[in-house]
Amino acid sequence: MPRLEARGVEIAWSEHGRGSPVLLIHETAATQAVWKPLAEALARELRAIAYDRRGWGASSEPDDYRRTTIEEQSEDAAAVLEATADEPAIVCGAGVGAVIALDLMLRCDDLVSAAVLIEPMLLQLTPTATTALSEDRRRIEIAAGNRENVIDVYLSGALSALGPGVTRMPDQAAEAARARPRSVLAELGIPAAWRMPLPRLASAVRPSAIVICESTPRLLGDAAQSLGPRLAQSAIREVSSREDPPHVGGPAEVASIVAELSP
Repeated sequence: MPRLEARGVEIAWSEHGRGSPVLLIHETAATQAVWKPLAEALARELRAIAYDRRGWGASSEPDDYRRTTIEEQSEDAAAVLEATADEPAIVCGAGVGAVIALDLMLRCDDLVSAAVLIEPMLLQLTPTATTALSEDRRRIEIAAGNRENVIDVYLSGALSALGPGVTRMPDQAAEAARARPRSVLAELGIPAAWRMPLPRLASAVRPSAIVICESTPRLLGDAAQSLGPRLAQSAIREVSSREDPPHVGGPAEVASIVAELSP
């Protein structure tokens, strides 16, 4: 698997197909492997570029890795595009990866032609998420006080705001989380800390699709519905995945949405 240097870490990446580039940005507690079904569907017409974000899979992490930000992750994504794509790419992210993709689209529109945002974790757009976030933080404090494994708490689905829908992920998600527990803790809650540029949402110059499905957790569905009217040139799309996240349960449908946005 090829690697590239990105701001002090090594990023492992892979590609499938030929054509206009599509950058795939995975969620927390996953690796680029989660994109395999979608990458294979995209490879019929496009070039799918997937990578392990810092701290995940075959990519490295900084020494004493304790915290990251959406902006830091977005800079990594930009570095991947600059090294692997010779034209603006469609960026497609899920969960935290969708927020990273959105940040990249807004700040580096010279690198991005469009964005596909799968269940973006923008809970700050949802008033009902405030209570859930507080309850999650309290649950983590209790777990730490009782010497519980916080990663077990996360994977159990007990954190409805900090880990919405994690139990829908393939078994590899649990493996990824247990292999890199510091990365889970470093990412918990980072979308809420993102300095979301509301004026830029309203004046976005690139088209985007916000993707949800039947199994999308309520908080993420509410966030998607709140983001849609705020983000210029966006449309909310629902795919028919009843149990899995859209990119896992409906890769062909998501690939079709990506293809529609292809230049």
